[in-house]
Amino acid sequence: MTPWINTKTGYTACIVLALIMIMAVPVSAAENDNPIVMSGQTNDSINAYNLGAELASQGKFQEALLETEKALAIEPNWSLALAQKAGLQNALGKYQDALASADAAIAAGTSDMPDAMAAAWANRADALVHLGRYQDAIDSASRALMIDPTIEGAKTTRLLAGKMLENSATALPTTTRKAPATLVPVIGALFTAGIIICLHKRQI
Repeated sequence: MTPWINTKTGYTACIVLALIMIMAVPVSAAENDNPIVMSGQTNDSINAYNLGAELASQGKFQEALLETEKALAIEPNWSLALAQKAGLQNALGKYQDALASADAAIAAGTSDMPDAMAAAWANRADALVHLGRYQDAIDSASRALMIDPTIEGAKTTRLLAGKMLENSATALPTTTRKAPATLVPVIGALFTAGIIICLHKRQI
């Protein structure tokens, strides 16, 4: 992690590592113990969504994603399921896919669906911070907290993104055009190894 964390102080590094560990849990719109029941959705889609939420709570993210996708196969524009999908994709390290799912959830949702919208913005922020888009992550996390100030995942993401943005601003500039110079010793080493192998074969 040292390439992208400013090691100015060990304290900052410890904070960032702790925050990353916390962010491993996806933000779901179904974080309560009660299954989601909504009008306008079929029983099959609701059952698949609820099973996905249950599997996610057990840490079975791949299985949870499969169930969530079953719900979306029936109801493709269900913002609640799209938000859950984004959280699961984040948990699996599929950050670009998670960003797309979160955007789809936001596009499909409305102001009368606060749970879905809050989860979508929070998971969007999580994806963005992993993609290195720290200011966008802060903005998305703030949108989530405007809807639901109790989302701990959004608070954590905003704090982490702020730290990363601060560290990237204070980091020393690095040069990037060193590749041709580093090829010289590599080529020399390969040439020397080839001579040694040839000499060894001649002795045999």
